[in-house]
Amino acid sequence: MAKYDLDFIAEWESAMRFDTVDDGVQVIPGSIFGKVLAAVPYEGGRFPYSPLRPMLIVFGPGQIGETGQFGSQSVAVARVLARLIGEDAEVETCGADGVETCLVRDIPKIWWLSAVYVDAVDPVLDAAKAGGDPRALQQIVARLREPDGCPWDRKQTHQSLRKSMVDETYEIVDAIDSGDTAHLAEELGDMLLLIMMQAQIAHEAGEFSIEDVYRGIAAKIVGRHPHVFGDAVVDTEADLSGIWSEAKAKEKAVTGDRGGKDIDGEPFSMPALERATRVLKKHPVVVDDDTTELLRLVSKIVASGEDPDAVLRQQLREHVARQS
Repeated sequence: MAKYDLDFIAEWESAMRFDTVDDGVQVIPGSIFGKVLAAVPYEGGRFPYSPLRPMLIVFGPGQIGETGQFGSQSVAVARVLARLIGEDAEVETCGADGVETCLVRDIPKIWWLSAVYVDAVDPVLDAAKAGGDPRALQQIVARLREPDGCPWDRKQTHQSLRKSMVDETYEIVDAIDSGDTAHLAEELGDMLLLIMMQAQIAHEAGEFSIEDVYRGIAAKIVGRHPHVFGDAVVDTEADLSGIWSEAKAKEKAVTGDRGGKDIDGEPFSMPALERATRVLKKHPVVVDDDTTELLRLVSKIVASGEDPDAVLRQQLREHVARQS
């Protein structure tokens, strides 16, 4: 951060009535916001600050002189904050007219903007604003599970939420198939809630935490993509498949076989038709196999190159349509 910014923090503290240390204020260079916007739509989590703590956004001397009103830095700040806490949220700004309160969307209108102070958002009292930070949902779920929380949420277990997770998966698929992206966002949120709930239950029992979940999947995905995050070179799909298989083999060597899958690696709890489709692709029914007619029929559909589930689903739609 520019020395100019540090010299003026005490002045901003006095004018805007906050204490950087005691209030845990995040001091943020204004230039970061432009970089985040420049990365859209691939910025994914690159904004390393949370609305759950106060933010002081500061601009160096050069930035102030260059921005004036409707400058690129202040526009970037307004756009990023709008995504985090909403364009109608109130913030304090320090500009040519001193300290004044304005809405996020009006930040670019401030002449000679030198600082923006954003108060912390309470994830429970103002979930809509705080929800842009995944830790907000984590805190909300933890609150639900507290002794004086919600009786229904408190009595849930890993097993009791099992069916809900399966049901939500189907609802996500339905939303995808419908093409309704607003519905898809809602259903993904429902699944995220269940994931957070499972992690909170585990955390209370000393099994694992949501941070363990984050760490585990991040390490796994980076490890499986050495062609993106490392030096591996991929020229063909065969190369890609080989890298993926090698990475999974390394993981298994460390974690061992955790069970829950059959000899072909398919989950036991997978719907029977889907599981049969996957198994029969590897081991098709032959003429002299002593098997059921149903399995023979599924194998025949698989051999034709069609998806048995899709075929059955379409025939079921047609059957229902004929009944109406």
